[in-house]
Amino acid sequence: MTDHLMKPAGQLRTTLIGLYMIAMAMLLTYIVFCLFPERVLGENNKMVWNTVLKIFHYEGAVSAETRLLLLVMTMGALGSYIHTATSFVSYVGNRSFIKSWTWWYVLRPFIGVALAVIFYFVVRGGFLSAGTDASDTSPYGFAALAGLVGMFSKQATDKLEELFSDLLVTRKGGGDQKRGDKLSANRPVGDLMIPRSMIKAFKLVDPEAKTALSDLEAILAPGITRVPIVDTSGALRYLAHKSVLSEFKANWQGTAPPTLADLSGDPKIHTLIYDATVFVAETVTAGEAKARMDSERDCQDVIVTKNGKRDEPVLGWLTNIELGKISRI
Repeated sequence: MTDHLMKPAGQLRTTLIGLYMIAMAMLLTYIVFCLFPERVLGENNKMVWNTVLKIFHYEGAVSAETRLLLLVMTMGALGSYIHTATSFVSYVGNRSFIKSWTWWYVLRPFIGVALAVIFYFVVRGGFLSAGTDASDTSPYGFAALAGLVGMFSKQATDKLEELFSDLLVTRKGGGDQKRGDKLSANRPVGDLMIPRSMIKAFKLVDPEAKTALSDLEAILAPGITRVPIVDTSGALRYLAHKSVLSEFKANWQGTAPPTLADLSGDPKIHTLIYDATVFVAETVTAGEAKARMDSERDCQDVIVTKNGKRDEPVLGWLTNIELGKISRI
């Protein structure tokens, strides 16, 4: 894999984003605490929301409508933050966090804010009468809705698309049929894959027992975390991740340097480097390829061949990182 296609984030960048995540959690939690309405006794002995808002060094009066809208916005950001932070720790933990996703993590909470506001207006305008005052509604319900919309923003967007697709039906042949920039999920993997010419693979010429692991590790230059091992016909034999090689060498107790035969002979390792790879034809859509990858345990790679068979020469490669972009759109 070439460096410009998969550049791992450095320690400084990872640390800064981690600190940003911690600060965001503390800030959003504090704002929710300040915004959540407290009921006080108002005119005519009616219980209403407190109009006084205290947040940081600010203290002033806000209407119930404004307080509820601010609460919805903050909960949308908090829900989206949960999704973002979960994704961040997963990618960092798997050593697959790359630079190109930095702005995705930074901006994702703000997407949650926007979606929560839209859903708030849809629910408020569609299910409550126009004369309903904010103080007569349940802040718990709207806060929960906004948080879930932020957390599951993709599903929320899909639900809005489903709603308005039914509401605003257009004739076939219009819109997307005339545009060539449809979602990548519907495009064939042959258009999106990393082509074989750009894949740095180890060609297995000698028997596995004579192939030292150090020869495989020579492929692991900066930015390359996986070693495809192909036979003389160009078909994939194994696909080993750097973490698997490092852990195996660290636990190796033999007297001679470990070989590929030693690696593949370990039943657990054999499953990881042989079975945990999906093969698809170049005409399969990226969405279908990702679904197949997700259905296989420990699978993080999709190999593209002419007919989707293991014994065919490799035409291209899609990793979990590239396919993950589809679900993040």
